[in-house]
Parts: sequence; C-alpha cells; structure tokens
Amino acid sequence: MITSISWKNVWRNKHRSLIVIVAVTLGTVAGIFVAGMMKGWGDQRVNAAINIEAAHLKIQNPEYLNNEEIAYTIPDYSQVKDFIKQQSAITKFTSRTKVVAMAATSRGNTAVTIKGINPEDEKQVSSLYEFIQHDGGSYFDVEYKNPIVISDKTAEQLRIKTFRVSTELIDSLKNLQVPETVLKVAQEYEGRRFYSKTKFRKAFESELSKSEARKYGALITELAKNYQLKSKIVFTFTDMHGEMTYQSYRVCGIYKTSNTAFDAQNAFVLQEDLARAAGFGPDDFHEIALLVNLDTSSEKTEQLAISSRFPQVNVMTWREIAPDAAMLADIMDVYYFMIMSIIFLALAFGIVNTMLMAIMERIKELGMLMAIGMNKKKVFRMIMLETVFLTLTGSVVGMGLGALVLKITSYTGLDFSSVGEGFEAFGYSAIVYPNIEWNYFFAIIVLVIIVGIASSIAPARKALKLKPIDALRTE
Repeated sequence: MITSISWKNVWRNKHRSLIVIVAVTLGTVAGIFVAGMMKGWGDQRVNAAINIEAAHLKIQNPEYLNNEEIAYTIPDYSQVKDFIKQQSAITKFTSRTKVVAMAATSRGNTAVTIKGINPEDEKQVSSLYEFIQHDGGSYFDVEYKNPIVISDKTAEQLRIKTFRVSTELIDSLKNLQVPETVLKVAQEYEGRRFYSKTKFRKAFESELSKSEARKYGALITELAKNYQLKSKIVFTFTDMHGEMTYQSYRVCGIYKTSNTAFDAQNAFVLQEDLARAAGFGPDDFHEIALLVNLDTSSEKTEQLAISSRFPQVNVMTWREIAPDAAMLADIMDVYYFMIMSIIFLALAFGIVNTMLMAIMERIKELGMLMAIGMNKKKVFRMIMLETVFLTLTGSVVGMGLGALVLKITSYTGLDFSSVGEGFEAFGYSAIVYPNIEWNYFFAIIVLVIIVGIASSIAPARKALKLKPIDALRTE
C-alpha cells in the first residue's frame, strides 16, 4: 500500500515532478555520454599502445634502456627466439634492429630512430601498415632499392610534405560545386608551393570571407596536401664498428597515427637494408615485440617465464612501456563514478528542494495520516519511496536516451579535428568513438537509489517532526 501511495504522490503535481525528472534525465544522459567518450579515448589509447607502439611484451638488452647504443643487442638472441616459439600463449612476434640517426634532405633535417623490420612479420604484431595515408604511397610494396616508411610529421620536418593548388584540386572543387569566389582564389594560387600547412591555410583563407574560410578552408588544405614520394633522405649514424656511416633511402610510404610523439621519432626500413648499412650480424637485434593470447595467459605470466629463463634480458609489458595508457585502463571505472557522483550530487539539491516543497504543501494531509494511525516509520518510508521513484524514473529514461546517443556516436564518431593537434600531441585520436560497458548502467541504478535515499532524509525528517494536532490546524 505504501509503495502504491508513494507512486501516486509523485504524479500529484505533474509539472513539478516532470521538471525534476527532466533534470535527472539530462544529467544521466550527460554523464553517460561523457563517460562513454572518455572510455572511447581510453580504449583507443590502449589499443594504440599495444597494436602500434609496444605490443604486449618487448624484450631488450637492459643496457639499451639506459643508453641506446647500437652495440647493445639482445644477448643469446637465438636461444630467446627458440624459447618464444615454444610458448603456446605467445601467438606472434617480430624482431627489430634500431639505429638513432640524423635524417636530412635538401630542405630540412631531423633526428629519428630507424627501425629495421621484416614487413610480413611486422604486420602480425603491429597495425601500423593500416595507417598509411591516402596518396601516401605503400607499406614497402615497391621494387626500388632502400625504401623507407616515414611519418607525416617527419615528412613535414624534412619538407617532403607540401601544399599546392593543382589542376586536379580545382576540378575537385568544381565537382563539389563550391562558390565561384572560392574557385577564383584557388586558380590564383595554382602552382604555388607551400611547405607549411599553417602558412598555406593562412595565405589562402586571407583571400576568402570568414564564412567561406570556415566552410572550405580545412577541405581545401587537405586536398592541397601532397607527398613527394621517392624523395631521397640521407641518414647519418654510427655503425657496429663505431664508424660514422651515411646511407640514403627513398620514401615509399607515409603513415600517420594518433600519437605525434611516436610518429616524430620512428621511421621504418627493411631489415636487410639496415643490417647491410650498419654491419649487423644475423643474430643482432635490439628488440623483440610479442603478442600474448590473453584467453590462455597474461602478459605478466609470460614476462615472468621469459625473465626467469633469461635473466640477462629485460622484458617489459605494455603497461610499463606506456604507463599513461595503463593508468587509463586501471582507473577508468573510478572516472565513471566520479562523473556520475558529481552530476547526481548537484541534482540531489534540486530533489531535496522539490521534496521539501511537497512536504510543506501536504502538512495537513500528513498530520491526518499520522492522526489515524500511520506511524513515523511508514511516513519515512513513503517519502523515501517518492524520492527514489522520482529519481529512478528520470535515470531510467536518461539511460535509454544515453544508450541511444552512444550507439549513434559510436558509429559516426566525434570529430575534434579542429583541435586535433593538441590531442595527438598527447597520443589521443582527434576522432573518438564513444563506448561503454553495459554493467555501467547497473552501477548507475545503484547510485540513483543511493542518491534517492540520501535526498529523502531531510524531507522525511521535516515530516517526522510534525505534530498531528498542529498539522491538522494548518490551513
């Protein structure tokens, strides 16, 4: 009976109740959306750390971690490799050589780490080949000598990446039916070459109106981007004998990940090409990257197995190599509840205010109920249930809408390209696909009930202080 009365009391003042329900609904939707967005960013960062930067495990010479000298290769490499092959939980692995070098073209220079790889083995461990840019060549699918894959960032630093208005770009703009004023500016810039994205966009947009620059500036800048494939890059580094060596490579592919720091540091060449230039032997490798079948084992288990068998090598998990990604994976649940707790704490003040108003309007009614025998325990229970029903109704609707918003945005993605450079500087993608685990919704229900009970305490205490005789005299 108390439950039924409480539910009916919620709808006695529909206008006031709906205001609270809408507030709770919007708060729940906002909380779910923000949590989903953070989860999406966290998942992308963890996936990048595992599938591009570090794999599940990485084996290196302990001395190489302290000083990236070319001579610090993995000790007893053949034995380590044979042991890895015997581990059923290790699904894939690849070996790499590394050289810290200075890269130079006729227009620019920068420092990079050259990694000698076997492309087919690398594809089993790293998804970097999926990030080759449109019109950015291929992942070693060429026939010329000494090919190299560099990043978009490195291409920019070496002035291999340019911005130029071509005839093809103008034809594309015509097909897109851009205004004649924009076409006219494009034609004026035809043939001019810029080595900086910022300079090109600033110069081009200065000729457009603000609305045209806002609508077409980014599009034209992207279309004007041009990679000078087959460009020659000369690398200077110290070989295995301590001698200064020069080796030239030609660009065959350009990649771009969500981590600008990783991109700026790494370039990839064929293992045999780097071995020939640096003087590496058949067992000279600087790192082995491994993937573990997490259904049958764990990174930690395999790390201990390899470390105990080969104490002379250093074995690190992706959590140790990319601690920022590991932190996100570990404390994401804490973020969820912090977000929702803050939102519901703010909503709780509105709920308390609403229920206090309801109590003040029903003083005479509550006095009559107590006068005919309803004890204080039942009065408290009735008010508590009213508050819980009010909060729960809004949160259930909010969870439904929040799930719908997440489903849509997880498919379309959220594009933050306008500030993408800032995100990518910290290793986060400019396009995020929100995602959330379903058990999070059950946690919200528990949190809502707790908030509802906590919010009912002050109104219930107000009601319990009423004296039936005084309450019945109230007009």
